[in-house]
Amino acid sequence: MTRKRTQSTAGFTIIEVLVAIVVAAIGFAAVFSLQIGSMQGNISAREMAASASLAERYIEVLRRDSYDWVGGVRPDPFLNKQLRRWHSFTNFPVDHNGRAFITDDQEFGSPLARQRFCVHYWLAEETGTYGGLLTARIRVVWPVSTLDRSGLDVVCTEEGANAFEEDVSQWYTLTVPASIRSGDG
Repeated sequence: MTRKRTQSTAGFTIIEVLVAIVVAAIGFAAVFSLQIGSMQGNISAREMAASASLAERYIEVLRRDSYDWVGGVRPDPFLNKQLRRWHSFTNFPVDHNGRAFITDDQEFGSPLARQRFCVHYWLAEETGTYGGLLTARIRVVWPVSTLDRSGLDVVCTEEGANAFEEDVSQWYTLTVPASIRSGDG
């Protein structure tokens, strides 16, 4: 009795295994790329939302201060500045809550967790039909790279606010217009 050898179809060849690994690797690379893009988009959206919130917060500061305006005397510390010129709300960066700080500490988070912003404002008096109003612009500036904050301390100063030039490779900006009551109207 002679036995015939039959070929088993239960296993995979090395070529089939390699092809499966390559296809899986391409799929995983695509998924990882989508995840990275999604994370970057979320970070950008968080920074934009934080900057919009800061702008609204400082618009309310100007509106609140405008109620101290009596007669022709504009109230300190923000509304008594030169008109049609950029000014700084603080001379140092603030975080997304508007908290000013000088150094990173463990209580409020690491440098990676907290974005730094500068908040500038510009005022102009309206005349005619709109007399009694100030036109305000609130500009929030933050660095493109959250890890490289060099230059932010200069941009946040009063001189830096007026001399600031938008450079999209280094800074993100958000400018929000507002109207504020004037004590002269």
